[in-house]
Amino acid sequence: MKLLYNYTPFIALFVLLLLLLPSTASAQMFSIQEAEQEQEQRFGTTTVFGISLEAADFEYSGDSPLSIQRLNFNDHLVRLRLNSPGLEISFGLGGSFTGMEDHSYLNVTGRIFNNLNIIRRETFLLAIPIQLSSDLKRVRLNDQDNEFQQSSLIFGSGISSHLKLSEKLSFKVHATPNYGFSFSQGNFFGGNLFRFDGRSTLFVYDLFGSRALAISYDFDYRSYNIDGDLFDYDYTSHSITLGIGF
Repeated sequence: MKLLYNYTPFIALFVLLLLLLPSTASAQMFSIQEAEQEQEQRFGTTTVFGISLEAADFEYSGDSPLSIQRLNFNDHLVRLRLNSPGLEISFGLGGSFTGMEDHSYLNVTGRIFNNLNIIRRETFLLAIPIQLSSDLKRVRLNDQDNEFQQSSLIFGSGISSHLKLSEKLSFKVHATPNYGFSFSQGNFFGGNLFRFDGRSTLFVYDLFGSRALAISYDFDYRSYNIDGDLFDYDYTSHSITLGIGF
């Protein structure tokens, strides 16, 4: 049962993803069949696969008087990202290979979302994203039992826009505050979590045949408020991503 508890938020995200897949798939098939919509699809719904170099800070923010060694770190991480219309997945790693001396880091994230269009023109999109995210974050001190491991299920919204600068260039930006629940290992409930994240992406189209170059800056802030104060941590990261859009 403990194993099931650990993955409760991922199960919920998977079920919602299955519910959204039929409409997403049919929309993509329709756009492929309609050649005249190819340019609009490229501008509004580009899928990007990329790799990020992430500068991350993880710092204790609680008031626990217990004299245990904190898991604080300020180091670099590597992250793989897949960002597509309606779905985002990332996998982050840190350890000796990224320059971390005393820690190891693992993070798996997933997000499903739907954009409610406010303005939709040939060269400009403005939308409100409605999103559900889940992730697993683990920070461990090497050669010690002390570790931070939390799963989360969070909801959010914000603002998203995409501007077509020319036939070869476009710029996309979004910012979303989120709030939800953090699940301690082996439990249904551990505490609450506030997250604020944003991304800005420059697309250079037709640079690799029909593929685009995508250059992104990502910001991610999380504040964990876990029952008992022992695992109250703030996480802040800045990352640069190079990706291929298709």
